Amino acid sequence: MSIKRRSKYTLSVLLVASFLAIIMGLANVPMAQTSPQIPVYKVVGSADLSNPGSASYWNQIPWINISLTANIPMAPTSGLTHYLLVKAVWNGSWIIILERWYAPEPAFGAWSASAAALYPNASGPGINDWIEITPGTTYKVYSNYTNYTSIINGKQVTGRIVLNYSGILLPLANGTQIYVLSNGTILTPDMRPMQYLLYNYGMFYGYYVNSTCYYPDRAAIMWYMGSGVPTKDDMNLGGDTPGEEFDGIVLPKVGGSLAQPGGAANIWMWVSGATWNNATYDPAFKVNLWQNKSLTGLPYVDLRNHGFAVPLYTNNTAMYEVDTAGIWYPPVSSSGLNGSLFFIWSGATYQDGYWTVEFARPLAVPSAYANWMPNITVGNTYYVAFAVWQGKLGETLFDKSITSNFLTLELVTTPPTSTTTSTTTTSTTSATSVSTTTVSSISTTTSVTTVTSIPSSTIYVIIVGVVIAIIALIVLYVVFRR
Repeated sequence: MSIKRRSKYTLSVLLVASFLAIIMGLANVPMAQTSPQIPVYKVVGSADLSNPGSASYWNQIPWINISLTANIPMAPTSGLTHYLLVKAVWNGSWIIILERWYAPEPAFGAWSASAAALYPNASGPGINDWIEITPGTTYKVYSNYTNYTSIINGKQVTGRIVLNYSGILLPLANGTQIYVLSNGTILTPDMRPMQYLLYNYGMFYGYYVNSTCYYPDRAAIMWYMGSGVPTKDDMNLGGDTPGEEFDGIVLPKVGGSLAQPGGAANIWMWVSGATWNNATYDPAFKVNLWQNKSLTGLPYVDLRNHGFAVPLYTNNTAMYEVDTAGIWYPPVSSSGLNGSLFFIWSGATYQDGYWTVEFARPLAVPSAYANWMPNITVGNTYYVAFAVWQGKLGETLFDKSITSNFLTLELVTTPPTSTTTSTTTTSTTSATSVSTTTVSSISTTTSVTTVTSIPSSTIYVIIVGVVIAIIALIVLYVVFRR
């Protein structure tokens, strides 16, 4: 091939490369960004937990739309909330996080089973958790197991219950209780080992609900406290203790332990039936449960216009509660944590088909809490994950809607960006608003438009494209000189 022809080929290739480089530089393709970032904007003001989202600074901050997925992929009652809207600010000493999600059937008046266990007169929804076994599952009592007893519809019989789902057999433990409805649906009281076994045998359908049996709504924020970049924000199904043996079967994981290898996390959990300061719809606040030290064993300071979020801690061993009482989970310590249960404040409202929940917590934590709660400072990147439960639809405990991965969160010193938000309503369903006690239409489709700054990843791509174009032009110049 002649030198002249080679030069033509070289020139053609370089021209195409230059063209593609310039196009890439102008095309604003966010190649470097792998997950959305949650900026926590610096503001002047404080949280108004009696009316979440009402502070004026929230109007200047765009909603971040976060997709949610099922924590238990094959359970029909898991993953019922498809997205969560989030905003966040800090005011120099506190961090405040605002959340909003669509909930067509709010779980008013349902006890948290853990809170109800403290109150002798507790009655109503949420007192007991019932697992619904996959429809089509049948059972048989094998009477040759003479050392086994089983309880069916409240009646004790001799023998072992064996479940059968499409030819898959699951023998149940000694003393197992089941309740069989008139349509053949089989229920069993919730236990961690039972949940684990049913799920692994394809028989965990979800938690049973009806008009008088349902669970509280919840929302939680998980703060990763391990090293490195986490990849799993979910928690294991399993037993009550590591390596627990349940009727001859060893359960390798503990229910509620963090699935991220070598990881640990702090969780803020808001519960509509226990931590929502609403004496009309929250049974725990209605009976002043948290002011009764003889029941809780904890010192309580009147929270007045706000509720709280339960501080939890999870690692690869188990799930713990960051206080000394252990109302929801075993306590992380037996002393030195006075007031920790009420350290994270919260407020909530339900209106027009949506829950709005606001979390507020001091940036710095007391030294006694520091092993289980993060100090939050400017200049650090935090990995957070979110979860939502819709109790009236069957989500409870580990059966919920979660982010598919951790998101990055940072405190920024820049002021909030201006934003415009538009909402489109397409439903004619109505619900009662807690704050106004009027009937309003529920919005089932929300279109959010925001105006924000150019992402750093886009700037990075533009710079790379320009650099490539300049190099190509230099090469062209050298070829022509020859």
